[in-house]
Amino acid sequence: MDGTVSYADDEERWRAVLRRDRQADGLFYYSVRTTGIYSRPSCVSRPARRANTVFFTDPEAAERAGYRPCRRCRPRGNSSHDSHLTAIAKACEQIHQAAEAPNLDALAEAAGFSRFHFHRVFKRLTGVTPQAYVAACRAERLRRVISEAETVTEAIYRSGFASHGNFYAMSQQMLGMTPTSFRTGGESIAISFSVAESPLGPVLVAKTEKGVCSVLTGGERGLLVRRLRDRFPKAHLVRANREFDKRVTTAVRQSELPRVGRDLPLGVHVTAMSERLRKALRDTPSEPSVQKR
Repeated sequence: MDGTVSYADDEERWRAVLRRDRQADGLFYYSVRTTGIYSRPSCVSRPARRANTVFFTDPEAAERAGYRPCRRCRPRGNSSHDSHLTAIAKACEQIHQAAEAPNLDALAEAAGFSRFHFHRVFKRLTGVTPQAYVAACRAERLRRVISEAETVTEAIYRSGFASHGNFYAMSQQMLGMTPTSFRTGGESIAISFSVAESPLGPVLVAKTEKGVCSVLTGGERGLLVRRLRDRFPKAHLVRANREFDKRVTTAVRQSELPRVGRDLPLGVHVTAMSERLRKALRDTPSEPSVQKR
């Protein structure tokens, strides 16, 4: 298959249907108005007229529109989709365990995909690009080891950064404060936090004047606040104002994992949602001065 094909519009999807493109399976589905049936792109059924063909991103969307699954290709069986889920879950595990940031080509080869196809399937299932997921895992590792390492330099290299320059160019975006301040428990730093509901339960987002410094999930609200205090025992913690609460609620809503990726492991959900949430809040105007409630 031409590596530049992206199935980005209906004409590209139609051409994939005509050639029964197996690499398109799981990326979209097509339905025929005259039969009321939806199928995989690779279905061996004779294609209908283009004018009678409509496209959907997943089986649920096709069924909500009133279409029934094809008995030949069984799109609900989703064998191709299941293989995509398995491949991406393994890739995410490889990224989490890698001492250094893995190469996209190596990840694609391990998954058995072309570079382009891997990138597209990964983003479709997780909502982030492989590069963004790698960066998120590296930042997670840094936040975990920065307090354990004897020096900031040791933490940088243990987290997979190739150089100080590469790290310091990204440190504010990853930590929301200087590495030294993060390492010393946020001494003299003002941190405001907000808690919003998500499909994964409560999510706590904490922010300094320099950016997001923590995204916590996995517990009730009181536990998340205690975890934040344990992480930054020397900081001044206050509840955020209503403006930031609204921004966090909106960002959490925008950061939900795509429906097609809902069967990925919980750890992938957490990492991907955290990265999408940070991205949604990144480079936005600073909130007004924090207020106690």
